[in-house]
Amino acid sequence: MSEVQTGLSPESRHTPEAAQKRPLDGIVVVETSSFLTGPFTAMMLADLGADVIKVEPPGGDGFRKFGHNRDGFGASWTNANRGKRSVVIDLKTEEGTQRLKNLLATADILVENWRPRVAASLGLGHDVLHALYPRLIRLSINGFGDTGALANAPAFDSLIQGRTGIVASEARNGKPAVTPFNMVDKVTGAFGTQAILAALYEREKTGKASHIKLPMLDVMGYFNFPDMFQHRTFDGDTSAWKPPASQVLETSDGFVVISPANGVQMSKTLNAIDRPEWKEEFKKMRDPVAMADEFFRRVGAVVKEKTTDYWLSRFAELDVPAAPVFSLDEFLNDAQVANNRVFDFVDSPVGSIRTARYPATFDDRRFTARSGPPAIGEHDAEIGGK
Repeated sequence: MSEVQTGLSPESRHTPEAAQKRPLDGIVVVETSSFLTGPFTAMMLADLGADVIKVEPPGGDGFRKFGHNRDGFGASWTNANRGKRSVVIDLKTEEGTQRLKNLLATADILVENWRPRVAASLGLGHDVLHALYPRLIRLSINGFGDTGALANAPAFDSLIQGRTGIVASEARNGKPAVTPFNMVDKVTGAFGTQAILAALYEREKTGKASHIKLPMLDVMGYFNFPDMFQHRTFDGDTSAWKPPASQVLETSDGFVVISPANGVQMSKTLNAIDRPEWKEEFKKMRDPVAMADEFFRRVGAVVKEKTTDYWLSRFAELDVPAAPVFSLDEFLNDAQVANNRVFDFVDSPVGSIRTARYPATFDDRRFTARSGPPAIGEHDAEIGGK
């Protein structure tokens, strides 16, 4: 690959950062999940240092080949399962169930995203596991919780979006729309990691392990509430929901994004477009939502008259919060991304793959992926549990 394609020089690949000590070194995670919620949780734990053992059924995780792939490794599956080890266990057999129990005997955490009744049907209900392994922290991710009419209903990203107001709120020209790229799954995975870290700390203080239940429905209620539900925050408020004004403005040859978040920044924006006389008009508007709509409408009409490069330079000059509208490839090759060393490459069974490092740094330590995704049952021989 060329530098233009990768955004990285050859010497920056396979950095020794992968070998650095990490906060969760020594923690063992057993993951039995599929799709994206549980795997994304476990992948973040792996990035933070945990030894993650992915338990796959015979033939491998059914999500392995999903979507864009190379030689049977789906890109989405690859990106959520790097840094893990893989064993094949048939949990539908008594022998397989016992093998999993043997693995859990030395594990700190179990991550699963079965429907609520599945664990008990496999002889792996919470009462059984807690009696056998009182220090085992268990994360159970599901769609709607383990009680109620929807407890055993199928749950996928788009379905949760539909039930939590996201699809309706994303409507354009009267047509509801699903937000792409599995936002619900990834947000749920991040909350799963957060909850596990809290449970590890609690276990350190009390000696007791928690069974964490994490419904995707509840996650999105919590995640969406601060801004999407402004009109339902105050008791008795029945205001109509209004979509926010678009911050994407068309230029004469493309688009820019602006985000003036307060009066000072809005004033700077009006100076940048040479319309300072509008300030007094906006100050007199009492409805902040209507004012924002009018502000972006007027600014947008002016911005459309000149080029993207002109406006990015002009906005930067006057300290107006603004950004270009990058493609994915432009983001990969952005100078700031290279400066932050967001991406790296690791080897995998299908060749070198790009990975994104864990975003937080710890005393300037960067945690890049320690390895690529495993082949099916790649680590059967080296991992116990038989």
